Amino acid sequence: MNNSIIQAQCVNLKELNHLFIDLEYVKDQTKSFNVYRSRSFNQKNKKYLQLDEIKDALSEVDKSHLKYIYLLGKNSMSHPEFNHILRLCLSYCSVTIFSDGSCINDKKSRFLKRVEEEGTNEIIFKVTINHYDEKINDEIAGRGAFRKAVHAITSLNKYGFNPILVIKTEPSKIEDFKEGFAELGKKFRFETDDINFSFILQDKFEDVESFNKKQLPVCDWNLDCMTSRLLSKSGIYNCAALINDYRARSGASLGDFSKKCYLETEKCSQCKMFGQRMFCNSWV
Repeated sequence: MNNSIIQAQCVNLKELNHLFIDLEYVKDQTKSFNVYRSRSFNQKNKKYLQLDEIKDALSEVDKSHLKYIYLLGKNSMSHPEFNHILRLCLSYCSVTIFSDGSCINDKKSRFLKRVEEEGTNEIIFKVTINHYDEKINDEIAGRGAFRKAVHAITSLNKYGFNPILVIKTEPSKIEDFKEGFAELGKKFRFETDDINFSFILQDKFEDVESFNKKQLPVCDWNLDCMTSRLLSKSGIYNCAALINDYRARSGASLGDFSKKCYLETEKCSQCKMFGQRMFCNSWV
């Protein structure tokens, strides 16, 4: 048996076209700790990435190459300076907002439509929803999650937005989800098309051989890490799915980050398997 070091596959950043910004940086803690933290006046404004930090980061980016900026965070829209951050990002390029729907209602949708009409760039919403059946969805995401998401989708649709549904599923279930959400959309006058679905593909294989058969060759890959980086409080990361994972950290700022990305995590294996983007807008 030959002794050798197994090195993870490496891909290089072709061009920074997609910039993800994680507005929240509080790590998961116990329930009691979060309750205490949320009531603490000293910690109140320290759980978000600040506007000045985002300004400094964007000043180091080549504006001509940026196609989309993505705003992430479980409660990103509750950021004290969210409206200022959104307007700042829109001055660079179009913005995609990821949300579970909890902060979106008629009033917010109407306001955001006015913000979009102030310039030429557009605002795109990606709403996370797990299933077209309320009971199954709430078993996965928690009680009330389905109604929040549906209310957000109908509110956005009412004011001229065309929200995209973000769904985690296996490839074999995609057509079932499309049909199920199409029927659901008819009840709320929301017509779904292929562009309204963003599937984060997941699949499981029991052995390495079956995985290798499924995996696409390197030349066919079009991964998120090839055209995007994530800005967070703790530094720059290769992928939006690997926030705070040291294996994906590529630098301290957008001025001096590494263009190399080693695909060594389990989530990287999923991306390699399908060879396509998971979080970046697929039509770009």
